[in-house]
Amino acid sequence: MTRPRPRPRRWERRPGERRSEIVTAAVGVFGQAGFRRATLGEIAERAGVCSGTVSHYFGSKAELFEAVIAERFVHFVANEEALLAAHRGPARALLGELLRRLWSHAWTPGTLELVHVMQVEAFEFEESGRLLFRQLSERWRRLVGSILAKGIRAGEFRPLEVDLAARTISYAVMGVAQRVSAVARFDRTLPDREIMWQSLLGMVERFVLVDPPVEQRIRRPASR
Repeated sequence: MTRPRPRPRRWERRPGERRSEIVTAAVGVFGQAGFRRATLGEIAERAGVCSGTVSHYFGSKAELFEAVIAERFVHFVANEEALLAAHRGPARALLGELLRRLWSHAWTPGTLELVHVMQVEAFEFEESGRLLFRQLSERWRRLVGSILAKGIRAGEFRPLEVDLAARTISYAVMGVAQRVSAVARFDRTLPDREIMWQSLLGMVERFVLVDPPVEQRIRRPASR
């Protein structure tokens, strides 16, 4: 019987594996401690490497944080841009699928914590970090806006100020996710995550659709 090969010890792993482990550790440390208080030493300890190894791969804390943002958010947006380019079909379905994937991505361990850090500590980042943050936000708004514009042209969505609507919808999705994450441990009456998602999607559709689904329309008493 062939025995499984033992997992390589950390110092025996390939450079790509070490880099990935450092980024994963950094997600947790930045999310818990924030950008200012996080240290390369703490990240190195969590990754099981020495501080010099972290510096070798990333140079500085700012560069590591930018790598974390790229890994967790920029790659996600780039993938969504590719999916949009290949999509054929109704804008309503495309918008729903996009927002669902964003909602699911938000619940990846460490993601909501990183979003909070990006929101409250942006002034601490170096200019390159702030630029990355702005570019990420702009790409996401263009992505959502292009779907809204497509739906408006097709008559699926009502006339909207596209950039404003893209911001509102994006803020709503991430804002609800952050709020649910923050209060779930203390509010036992909070509906589960899937119910909150369905409610959120219904609100977005009522906001954008020319003719909302029958089950979402406000029922008015018949006139006598």
